[in-house]
Amino acid sequence: MYGLSDRLKPLSAAEEQVLLALWDCTAPATRRDISEKLTATGWAPATVLNFLYRLEEKGWVKGGKAGSQNTYLPTVTRRAYCVAAMRQRMDTLFGGSLPEAVRALASESGASQSQLEQAIRVLEEKHQEAEEYDLYDPYG
Repeated sequence: MYGLSDRLKPLSAAEEQVLLALWDCTAPATRRDISEKLTATGWAPATVLNFLYRLEEKGWVKGGKAGSQNTYLPTVTRRAYCVAAMRQRMDTLFGGSLPEAVRALASESGASQSQLEQAIRVLEEKHQEAEEYDLYDPYG
């Protein structure tokens, strides 16, 4: 699944919110820590706990203990998840075309001039890295 373990089961939108909240906490996090990040949802503590159990069953979270409290750790990094999710959406919505995805984001996202300039610098850096790699001769 786009660089992530095939053992991970797909997330619902609500499960994704809980996982994002977990990444925002200091590890390892308790249910209370995670719930504090989700106050805008209005979810009861039992609801958050239910989502944590589901995330553990799906392989996204590993449960543990710290004294008498249950603790939770993500099994993948936020960056790995974000990259995999973006690649999946790019494939689904833009037929895998990075230029089309970038064009849509740049024209419709409401990005400021400064943000566009930062994005250009990132693309130029990646382009330069690719050129350097293409010139590398392991036998030369």
